[in-house]
Amino acid sequence: MPFDTDGPTAVAITAVLAYSNGFEFFYTRIVRPDQRVIPHAPNPSGFLLTRERFKLGVAFAGGHQAFPADVIQPRYDDEPNQPFLFPGQRSTKGYREDARWWVWPLPPPGKLKFICSLGDTTTQVSVDAQLILDASRTRVTSATMTFAKCGVI
Repeated sequence: MPFDTDGPTAVAITAVLAYSNGFEFFYTRIVRPDQRVIPHAPNPSGFLLTRERFKLGVAFAGGHQAFPADVIQPRYDDEPNQPFLFPGQRSTKGYREDARWWVWPLPPPGKLKFICSLGDTTTQVSVDAQLILDASRTRVTSATMTFAKCGVI
């Protein structure tokens, strides 16, 4: 699911994995070369450094939203009172960033929105959360995955 690609960066949700208690989503972000602030600066965060701040989050049907750093604590005495995102693996090379995020809990039925913000500009794409809910009820004990090579122009 690609977001608007006319701006200084292009973002796509490339995969969603559903589990019984939440889901992961993967995204790819590609930044136009003229948008990098310091191309070769030390960058321990792993995020692409750009002139404008980039944020990616989710909004559940009913209005609950979660963005990175809203609530990032891997252990709780009780269940949190709001959805949260927890960072997973991240890879940055050149002008490309690939990352995955864990989202808790499973979304309620309705539209699940992925919200992308760059500076003052915000855009979103939606998916029917029922797809994730249905997949979360499917048990897979083993699977074979095939990956295809793709190019970016």
